[in-house]
Amino acid sequence: MALIAGSRRIRRTPFSEGVEAYGVKGYTVYNHMLLPTVFRSVVEDYHHLKSAVQVWDVAV
Repeated sequence: MALIAGSRRIRRTPFSEGVEAYGVKGYTVYNHMLLPTVFRSVVEDYHHLKSAVQVWDVAV
């Protein structure tokens, strides 16, 4: 997999420092910002999302 080269067109988010401290392993670029995509492995991250993440209907 190719690395994302640093650029002035790609910005860090206010959460970048915390995400890096948690051990992010992969990023993608969305709206000129780094978006973390992988922490442990794709499979482990999937199982974590299925068991530990809540979805809230904020439109109510």
